[in-house]
Amino acid sequence: MSEQYDEHEQSERVKQWLLKNGSNILTGILLAVASVGAWQWWQGKQVSENREAANQYQIFVQAIEKNDTAKADVLGEAVIKNYAKSDFAFLAALRLAKYQISLGKPDMAMVVLEKAIKVANSDSNKELVQIRMAQLYVAQGKLNDASAKLKTFKPKYFPAGYAEIQGDIALANGNREQAATFYQSALKQLDATAGSRQLIELKLSEAGGTYNDSQTEIR
Repeated sequence: MSEQYDEHEQSERVKQWLLKNGSNILTGILLAVASVGAWQWWQGKQVSENREAANQYQIFVQAIEKNDTAKADVLGEAVIKNYAKSDFAFLAALRLAKYQISLGKPDMAMVVLEKAIKVANSDSNKELVQIRMAQLYVAQGKLNDASAKLKTFKPKYFPAGYAEIQGDIALANGNREQAATFYQSALKQLDATAGSRQLIELKLSEAGGTYNDSQTEIR
């Protein structure tokens, strides 16, 4: 008897195999389809949430531009809370903190910056917030707090900003030569077109130093 099956026998074998295993195959197909559908739904949901976050952020910015303090506070906090996983939450926290500073409310700004760290989606963003915190401490005359904050991290993404704050602390403590050295270091780590160069050069001059692209000269 031949080991080969004719077309009818093969057809019957396929039918029997499908009867036994068809439900498993169908389940697998349905799961695959469901997975694709779920992924597409999730992507659509993310796009929708990001669009909504962007819209709410823009309304928040408009409130700041109109100097509507009460509305800006509420909208800013809402973006931070409701869209914590979105980059807009981080942007809103930074913008709200800056606004609080402009209103002469450094303590409230610091609270917002603490929230900014929690919603920061990258190490660079977290470092940026820490730099902002140290700057705010210096602006308040809280030099010990500023120094303590700098000791909590090593600069990787914003070394120039880190060095500038070190210079600010040294200058505030009357250490002009040390301050000049820090400002020199900051300038060396900045791009030639960086907007902050002019301010740091002014600080360097105040510290009694001059900048010549290679070294600091103390007068």
